[in-house]
Parts: sequence; C-alpha cells; structure tokens
Amino acid sequence: MELPSKPFQRLIATAEGGGGLASLAAFASRLASRDAPIRLVELIADPASLFPSLELGLPGCAETHAAMIRRAELDLRDAANALALERCEPDVQLLDLSMLHTKAPVALARAADAFDADLVALAAHHPGQHWACRLDPEEISYATRRTLLYVPSQLLALDEPPLARALIAVDGSASAYAALQLAIGCLPTEVELRVIYVVERTLRVAGRGLDHLFEDDRASTLARAEALVTSCGTRVSLAALATYDEFDDVASTILREVRGWRADLLVIGLQGRRVRAQALPGSVASHALRDASCPVLVAAPASRATKQALATHALGIAAR
Repeated sequence: MELPSKPFQRLIATAEGGGGLASLAAFASRLASRDAPIRLVELIADPASLFPSLELGLPGCAETHAAMIRRAELDLRDAANALALERCEPDVQLLDLSMLHTKAPVALARAADAFDADLVALAAHHPGQHWACRLDPEEISYATRRTLLYVPSQLLALDEPPLARALIAVDGSASAYAALQLAIGCLPTEVELRVIYVVERTLRVAGRGLDHLFEDDRASTLARAEALVTSCGTRVSLAALATYDEFDDVASTILREVRGWRADLLVIGLQGRRVRAQALPGSVASHALRDASCPVLVAAPASRATKQALATHALGIAAR
C-alpha cells in the first residue's frame, strides 16, 4: 500500500548566526515529505541597530554592512552545497533587515507566507547569549503562526541530533490533540512516543485539593491519545503527572519529564485550554521554547481543513 505523505510539504530554515544551517535543514527534513521543497534563509541585522550612534551612510557602518552580507552569502552557499549532497538542491534567500525596514520576526513571517511554508525550522542560542541578529523562538512562533521546529544551536554541533524518543504533552484541548496528530503524522514510525497529562495542583478549598475533579478528564484524554497512537502501530507510554505544589507549574513539570525520560523532541500545542488563540507569551509553549534543552515542535493552531487533513493522514497510517 502506498504510504501517506507527511503533513509538512514545504519548509524554511534559518539559524541564528548562520551556523549549523545545513544540519538544521537536514533534521527538519526528517519530519517533512521526501520531496518537500526547502528554503534556507539568512537574516542580516541592521548595523545601525547594533551601533545606534552610527548612521548607515557612514563609511565604517557601510563597510560593516557589506561584510555582513558577504558572510551571509557564503553561509547560504555552504549550507546549500552541503544539503544538496543529501537531497534535492534547496532554495536560498537573504533578508537584509536594513533594507526591509523591519524586525527579524516580521521579515521571517513574510518569507514564510511568500514561500507558503507549513514548517518553520529555527536554530537559536540561549537567550543569555547575544548575537548580531537575535532570533527569539517565542517571537518567531508568535509572528509566523505556523508550526515551529526550534532546535538549540548547541545540538547542531552533533553529526545528527538524535530522534528516537518524542514526548507529547496533552491537556484535553483541541490544540493539544492536533499536536499529537501532527507528531504521529510527521515522526518516523520507529520513534518511541510518550504522552503525558499534567494536573496543576493550584485549586484548593479549605485546604483540600480538587484533583479528583480532573480524574475523568485525565483518564479520557490519555485513553483517547493511546487509542490514536496504538492504532498507527507506534510504541507509546502514558503518564499522568502533577505539579509539586502551588509554586510549581505545568511547563516546569513537562520539562522535568523531558529531562527524566531523556526525550529527543518535545511536541506541544501553541495554546491549551487557558490561553487565548492569539497569545503566546507566558504560555506553556513559551516556557518550553525558553528553557527546553531538546528540540521543540510547537504545533500551530489547526484550521478546519488542516484538522481534516491530519485526521485523514492518521487513518492512512493506521491502515498500513
């Protein structure tokens, strides 16, 4: 039987500082269809934003700008050549923020729209490190509103980041279930999955916890997730977790499980039950993008058509 195509058909990849761009694109392509077009994107910071006291028209600033462009062109060429050895030749695009008169998240969102990308792959350094063109995964996710694959830059030093174990966090929301469907559709079948449900122990009445109110929801959510995953022939384990106390939170609990289970990938919805559809800052996804030590796949809100396509894709996998 012919295998169903993966949900990602077009992807763009960009790496902070240009380093590891080929490795990032190769890793992201493991989640996409075999012949999915790839566009490699390099962003050039506005020198005036790096040195506010200078003006772009001054010789020193203009020379700096020209050198940055030359370096970016070399990075793109080297990454394209490296990737062409493994698969079809990628497309390349240079985004000069000084010419576009905009910031990196907006420029990347426009590039994703123009390429009609359904997956945005991003490599960035820890927020404590400063680069000329800072790429913040939270800002990129919020601006593009597309599924984002974030890979910490240090992982690209490996020949190939591992992808054997993926952890998916569900909370009973449509967003979380769409993220689970997306994970099943894009991950290789040999990847072991772990689905977790986290109860937040913050609701107290006269000193008594109300955890029992969530029992039915937790049980039904995990049962639904198990039925979907096992019907596709994928190995899965389930876990019902809880925050430690009122000073703990869901995101921290998820990240502890990521470390304890040694997950190679965290899959999470862009918004759960408590977060507005257009909000990212302060959400569980926001916390994960800031602090996760492994790659994070943040599933964008699915439209009705996308949900139908994912459901059809899952049925196709189950029928293999």
